[in-house]
Amino acid sequence: MKADLGQIDSTTIQSQVYQRLREALFTGDLTPGESLTIRNLATVLGTSPMPVREALQRLVAERALVQMPNRTFRVTPFTPDMFRELMRVRMTVEGLAADQAARRMTATGLRKLTQLNAAMIRGIENSDPAQVMTANRNFHFTLYEIAEMPQLLDIINGLWLRAGPYLTNAHRKLVDPLPFFRAGTLFHERIITACQSQAPKAAATAMACDIWHSARRFRRDVDLINTPEPEPAPKRPRGRPKKSEKPT
Repeated sequence: MKADLGQIDSTTIQSQVYQRLREALFTGDLTPGESLTIRNLATVLGTSPMPVREALQRLVAERALVQMPNRTFRVTPFTPDMFRELMRVRMTVEGLAADQAARRMTATGLRKLTQLNAAMIRGIENSDPAQVMTANRNFHFTLYEIAEMPQLLDIINGLWLRAGPYLTNAHRKLVDPLPFFRAGTLFHERIITACQSQAPKAAATAMACDIWHSARRFRRDVDLINTPEPEPAPKRPRGRPKKSEKPT
């Protein structure tokens, strides 16, 4: 055959599979502890097992998944200790990103952040949690990209990958999430004001408070994860106990 058809770039398929699984972790479509198999995912995604395997291995390296001995994978289980550590790390790392973003903020950046917070408010008014969560995530990562610290952004991406499956599903279980979401928009307004005033420390504090607000709300729920039920107290024998015999 003389025609040059060109080679199919398999890395494109691998990247698409990885991005699809990554998005499912971010949005909570995959839940903590959920089991995943290469064959099932390949069927769902309509691809061969190879790109799925590569994507799963990449997510294992990022600690978003755990590989099991029987060739299955699990979304990293969320424990109370992990929750507390992740929230403290997020407050520090994302606070640093907010600090740096405030130092590099432009009029265009402020306008974009204001629009995203307004989109979050519209989602609240429309009682649309999905819209609220999407706008919230876009607000945060727009701010972090303004910081112009790519290595820091990689770290934050990893933290959100690990926290996303639990936090997103926890938000969905709220009986009335609207007051919780409204508080988030107020923290965003503080961040915007701090950036507009070129006050890096105030921006970092407002970001830490935003994360702490979420952590405080869900701390009790995550403490129930993997907590064994108390063992029943031993039953007392009926009747009077026998007196021990005296030694002869």
